[in-house]
Amino acid sequence: MILVGSFITYLLLKLQPSNAEIADCNFLDTVNITEAERFSDGSYLYEGVLIPAHLTAKYEFKLLGNGEKEQVPSHMRGCVCKVRPCVRFCCPHDHIMNGNNQCESNMTSRERKLLDPILNVTLADGSVVQRHFKKDFIVQWDLPKACDNMFYVDNREKEFQYTLFENGTFLRHLDQAYLNKREYCLQHITLNNNGVYNIRIVPQNCPVEVFRMGQTVVMTISLICFVLTIAVYLCVKKLMNLEGKCFTCYVVCLFFGFLFLLLNLWQLTRSFCQIAGFLGYYFVMAAFFWLSVISRHLWKFLTSMNDRSDRAFLRYSCFAWGMPLVLTGVTFLAGEFVESDDWKPCMGGNGHCWIFTENWSAMLYFYGPMVILIGFNFIMFILTAKHLSESKRAIRNFALQEGRELGMKSEKQNYVLFLLLFTIMGISWSFEIFNYFVQREKLLEMVVLVFDYFNWSQGIIIFVLFILRRKTLTLFKEQ
Repeated sequence: MILVGSFITYLLLKLQPSNAEIADCNFLDTVNITEAERFSDGSYLYEGVLIPAHLTAKYEFKLLGNGEKEQVPSHMRGCVCKVRPCVRFCCPHDHIMNGNNQCESNMTSRERKLLDPILNVTLADGSVVQRHFKKDFIVQWDLPKACDNMFYVDNREKEFQYTLFENGTFLRHLDQAYLNKREYCLQHITLNNNGVYNIRIVPQNCPVEVFRMGQTVVMTISLICFVLTIAVYLCVKKLMNLEGKCFTCYVVCLFFGFLFLLLNLWQLTRSFCQIAGFLGYYFVMAAFFWLSVISRHLWKFLTSMNDRSDRAFLRYSCFAWGMPLVLTGVTFLAGEFVESDDWKPCMGGNGHCWIFTENWSAMLYFYGPMVILIGFNFIMFILTAKHLSESKRAIRNFALQEGRELGMKSEKQNYVLFLLLFTIMGISWSFEIFNYFVQREKLLEMVVLVFDYFNWSQGIIIFVLFILRRKTLTLFKEQ
C-alpha cells in the first residue's frame, strides 16, 4: 500500500501543470532567469539580486503586445520586481534606438559617456527622487512592444511632460493617460540640443486607443444630414434667399469641419496631417463667421427692411470667407516664428493634426475668436429681439399696412428659427470651450462626454430644425 501510494503521489507530481504562473505576480513583473545561477534551495541569482524559490516558476508562454499569450519553449522566469524596483526598456542592454524605432547594436564607449543615466522617479508619497537606471533598478528588456507606431516623449518640451512612478506606472501629461509596462518602455535615444548631441533615456509609448465607434456613428449621421440639408436648400429656389444662401454656406463649413475631424479621428490624414489641420481649422472658424453674418443680417434687415441684394451676399462672402483665411494665416505664421511653446499653435505636430489644445495657445488662436463671435451673436440676437418687441407694439398702435404686418410676422418666424439655431450651436460650442478649461478634471469626464455627443450631433439637429419643419417640406413637395 505504501508503494502504491508513493507511486500515485509521484504521478500526480509529474502530471501537474509545469507552466504554473507565479502566485500574485504579473507577467510584466518577471524576467527570464534561465541563464541565471541557481542554488540548491531553488533560488536564483539574477544581476546581483537573489530571487527566492517561491517567486520563480516554469513558463511555457510569453505575453504579446496585445495582451494575448503565445506558446514558447519552456523556460524559467522570476518575479524580480517583487524583490527590487524594475524599469522596463525597449531594447537589450547597451543598445540604442534609432529614429525608426529599431534597436541598434551595442553602444560605443563614446556613446556611453554621452549617456545621461538618471531617471526622475515619483515615490508613493509624491516626492520625486533621482535614480540611476542600472544601479537602482532591475532593467527589463525582454517584454514585447505594445505597438509598431511607438513615439517618444521628450520632456524638454512643456506639452510632453510625464511622470514615472516607482511601481512602474507611467503618466503621460499630454492626455492624462496612465500606462502600464505593457504600454510603454524606456530607451536610450540620441537627441539634438541646439547642435549639441547627447543620449538620454526617454519613454517610448503608444497612442491611447479610445472607443471611437460611438463618435464615428454620430458624426457620420451628422455628415449625411449636412449633405441632405445642403441638397434641399439648393433644390428649393424659394429657400435660396439671402438668409438661405448664408445658411447654406454655414452648413457647408460645418460639413468640411466635421469631415476633417472624423478623418483625423481614424488617423486617415497622416499623409497630409498639417494641411488637414489647417483646413479643419479654417472651416470651423468660417462656420462661426457665417453664423455671425446671419445674426447681423437679421438685425440689419428687421431694423431697416433692406440689404437683401446680391451685393450684400458678396460683402458677406468676402467677410465670412476672408476673416477665417486671415486667422489661418496668422496661426500658420505663429507656428513658424513663435519660439515659446506656450504660444505656438503646434498645428500638425506632436502626434496630432489639429491645433494643440493642452496649453494657452488654443485660447489665443481657437477658443478666443470663438468666444468673441459667440458674444457678438448674443448681442445681435438680443438687439433683434428688442426691435421685434418694439415693432410689434408699433404695428398695434399705428395700424400699419397688413402686408407689412404679415411680412414682419414671417421675418419673426425666421428670427425665432435662427435664434433657436444660435442657442443650440452656442450652447454646444460653449461647452467645447468649457471642456478646454476642465479637460484634466476626471470627475467631469461623463459630463464632458455627454456634451461632446451633443456637439457631434449638430448635423442631425440642423436637419430636424430646418428640413423637417412643415414649411420646408411643403416647399420641397411643391418644387
